[in-house]
Amino acid sequence: MPSDSEQKLTMKQWRNLWHRYHTWVGIVVSGILVFGCYGFALRLPFFFDDLPVMTWVGRHSLADIWTMSSEGSFYRPLTFTVYKLGLLFPQGARQVVLHAVNLLAYWISAALAAQVVKLCGKSYKQALLTSVLFAVFPFMFLAVPWITAMPHHLATVLTLLAVYAALKAERDHATVWWGISLAATLLASFAHESGQVCGFIVAGWVIIQHGIRSGRRRIVGIVIGMVLSVGTFLLRNYIPGVGNARLAGLQDYAENTMFFLHGLAYPVAPIIGWLVHHRGGHDFTLIKIATASLGLLLVWTVRRSRDWRWAACSLCWWAGAALPAVASLRYSRLYISPRLYALSSVGIVMLWAYIIIELGRTVRHMWGRRLIWGLLAGLIVVQNVAFIYRYRDLHVSLNQIYQRVLEAAQDKENSPLGFVNLPRSLAYPEKTYAMIQEAMLFVPAYSNITEFIEVNGRWRAAETVMFSPVLQETGLMFGFQGDGVDWEGMHRFASEHRTVWLARWREGRFSLDHVGSIEANATPLSNDPLVRFEGGPVIESARVEQTSDGHWAVTITWLASGLVDAKIFVHVRDADGNVVAQADGPALGGMVPLWLWRSGDRIYDVRHIFLTGSTPHTVQVGLFNEEGRLPAFVDGVRCPDDAAPVATLAP
Repeated sequence: MPSDSEQKLTMKQWRNLWHRYHTWVGIVVSGILVFGCYGFALRLPFFFDDLPVMTWVGRHSLADIWTMSSEGSFYRPLTFTVYKLGLLFPQGARQVVLHAVNLLAYWISAALAAQVVKLCGKSYKQALLTSVLFAVFPFMFLAVPWITAMPHHLATVLTLLAVYAALKAERDHATVWWGISLAATLLASFAHESGQVCGFIVAGWVIIQHGIRSGRRRIVGIVIGMVLSVGTFLLRNYIPGVGNARLAGLQDYAENTMFFLHGLAYPVAPIIGWLVHHRGGHDFTLIKIATASLGLLLVWTVRRSRDWRWAACSLCWWAGAALPAVASLRYSRLYISPRLYALSSVGIVMLWAYIIIELGRTVRHMWGRRLIWGLLAGLIVVQNVAFIYRYRDLHVSLNQIYQRVLEAAQDKENSPLGFVNLPRSLAYPEKTYAMIQEAMLFVPAYSNITEFIEVNGRWRAAETVMFSPVLQETGLMFGFQGDGVDWEGMHRFASEHRTVWLARWREGRFSLDHVGSIEANATPLSNDPLVRFEGGPVIESARVEQTSDGHWAVTITWLASGLVDAKIFVHVRDADGNVVAQADGPALGGMVPLWLWRSGDRIYDVRHIFLTGSTPHTVQVGLFNEEGRLPAFVDGVRCPDDAAPVATLAP
């Protein structure tokens, strides 16, 4: 066994290694958290506001982006330049690249936040905790997986860089760092409107940390930074077509203030949400109580640690980032949304990391401190990750069905496509956070499914409708694409599109299945159909396709002779004659019953059957009404039980 001195030496060596490489440890840990929580975004297409924005960017040059209105009257030329460069990549790759830029910007922000904390003389523990809390900040759930939220990340990373460079310039007395800070301040204003507070955040931090006396370089840097922010704020008024910054009035300042106080108290916000939804609590009242409690805790912490500067810096960042929204400063259609927390979240997590570290220091023994740090940090991190994964499920569920949309659009033979009950949004019926709606929107009302397909690289004509008779209940709330249609409208819709696709809720997720179409005024393919039904239509043909393991698509081609008072059954029997699966109901997934069929309609009716096992199965089709089954004939011979065999499922 090693001696005590050897053990102490070993511990000292480990401690030296930790102090030497803890920065890289923090970068790696924050990266694991960012990509662990949001790595799924790399599989997402362009969606939501990406659709009109990418359409606009694709039609304009870089010169246009910097000298004229951007999409929706927003002036964000730096961000739109990144989009333009992303579009240089081939389809399929450009989505991955731009999503990766979002993730990378978020990761860099987490690393820079830790460096700012250390630069202000805080411990590496507090710096690491700040980085971790930022990487799992819950209200980033809307900003990270969405390309059009990139301006928030660029403004955040540039503001962090500006603050870091200014503090480093003061510490090292290096003018070059002030140049970097001013460059980042200027670019932040061109990334997003919130970036126009960058100069003021830098000024606040430098003044709080170093004061304003005996620092001519400091005063010059602060003044130039604030002039740059104000200058870019005014510049937009002289660019044609850009939405001018304006005060929309302070009538909603109370609500907006509560929104950002809600974010400031985010570790206890789920408790507020639970009290609001399950105990009838008032959200504003509870937020005020939580904020007052946080204020008392902060006062106690500051008195104990004698570090008012750090608390002031954290609150300065949070308040500065929130001020434009709280004061109702509008840029075109800017409104309160969780993504506006992107910039203010830096100050929020810095404040909470400080509180957690100081609470731990109230305990004398190191093991007790570590226990408190671990418990408090662990509770917040686990709570936040659980919320992010809860929201991730909405993204994944919608992405699965929209990937099927893109697959359908890839085949030219499918066009024009018709989609029925395609969900445009998903939401949970109850909110975890009282003032945050947990909803995921894929195609907004001001866009359409055709633009979604086009922006993601597969131009095909497509249309969507909502058909309530075949809706299925889920535990989620969701909105649909397109207007509602009645029975006759659905018959017309199925006749106008070459392929019709029906979205259904199956086994806890949405699926999108091709269910067929209708060809009007068709002529018989032959005088010898596969099946004849007495007093009813004929089956011209049937074919089988195994779409995946255990999933079979059976296409039954009918030719109608007119309206029929009957219903369809489709039974699947094993070798012993047992019915092992059924796909009964009207044609086209239940949307076109026999009483809608018109003489001359050719109905391509696709039935989806799910089976386990490898033995061959027989598919039988028949018609029935209140009087019994309609006689079915194959080759002139009546079928037993009037169930006509039309296909065999043979793995």
